[in-house]
Amino acid sequence: MGLVETQAIILQTFKLADADKIAVFMTEKAGLVRGVAHGARRLKSRFGAGLEPFTVVRVSYFEKESRELVTLKEAEIVKSYFGAARDADVVQALGYLAELVKEFAPPRQSDEKLYRMLRASIDAAARNPELLQPITIYAELWALKLTGLLADARACAGCGRRPKEVGGGACVSNEGVVRCHACRQGGWQAVTAGLHGLLCEMHSNGPEVWARSCLKVSHEERQTLSGLARRLVLRALEREPRSAKVSTRLPQTAAGAGGEQGI
Repeated sequence: MGLVETQAIILQTFKLADADKIAVFMTEKAGLVRGVAHGARRLKSRFGAGLEPFTVVRVSYFEKESRELVTLKEAEIVKSYFGAARDADVVQALGYLAELVKEFAPPRQSDEKLYRMLRASIDAAARNPELLQPITIYAELWALKLTGLLADARACAGCGRRPKEVGGGACVSNEGVVRCHACRQGGWQAVTAGLHGLLCEMHSNGPEVWARSCLKVSHEERQTLSGLARRLVLRALEREPRSAKVSTRLPQTAAGAGGEQGI
């Protein structure tokens, strides 16, 4: 298998022996990878601060087909979020995003969309701590979408029409299937036209733009969407995520949105 070089986001590290670390990182080219960083805990380690959680790095590592853990050779910092790490709410929210990726990303399978979603969400959360709750919802919805656990909301799974063509709003099943009200079945979660619009907009807007749009709906609607996303995550994982207590701080008004693109 040999040497691999790719960009990656450090998700978590663990102590190993006296001087080593195990690092879990999401790569741009190779998906979720776990590796050993020999000497990473030494004072003059060649890795320096490159293995801090949520740091974007250029990694190089050796892998062998018969081994689960790769051997890290280098982790050069591309972008760090050391300043954001001083905010406990941001750290907690980013920890939850990291856990989502670790749970939903199959090991060693390339998923550039999931990587881009994670990097964009980390960047948006670090710049806008007041948007943590809607950014978290965005990341949950995309994690579900990219792993096939949330259907495309832009067309009814029953009749194929756009829900707004048959009265607006939509319904979502416990399996993440989206239908218009005319095709709904018993026990499905109803969402308003505004929330259905947000489910559609996630395909074209990045996390910061989408989060600001999310703030334009009512608090009750945001709670409904948050509850729906969390319920689908719980169903997929069959347990409560360990980092599920994320910040719910929200600004009173939404600032102007930029021209950020979707995933």
